[in-house]
Amino acid sequence: MFLKFESQDERREYGGSCFVEFQFCMMPEGTQQNRIFHSIDHWRDDSLYVHGDSPLFSTYKEILGTGIHPNMTEGYFDYYGVTYYAPDKIEPIIGRLLSAKPEGYDVLNKWLEEAKQYNGFYILGI
Repeated sequence: MFLKFESQDERREYGGSCFVEFQFCMMPEGTQQNRIFHSIDHWRDDSLYVHGDSPLFSTYKEILGTGIHPNMTEGYFDYYGVTYYAPDKIEPIIGRLLSAKPEGYDVLNKWLEEAKQYNGFYILGI
């Protein structure tokens, strides 16, 4: 379910642009939440991708829990928008992930462990 690409050419060859992107938040720790959405740069090589026709939402909705949307409301990830998960959300997500062990959990777990060194992460919808 989760895909890593060495380059954007590799991603395009795999299947174009219909992906949900898990992206590290590069903003400095302590950045105000209303500014946290200013560092998004789509199609990063260190991102994790999920093809748009996968069962991501139904499989991972409860595991990922709620994040923050650009209008500063909290909710489940927006399949067609942007959702930010603060650093303090990562450990609980990993706990739910390792408990449920759905398809692709090992790839996501490895990526989330890496996300701990950043200011959380985003899910960028298709």
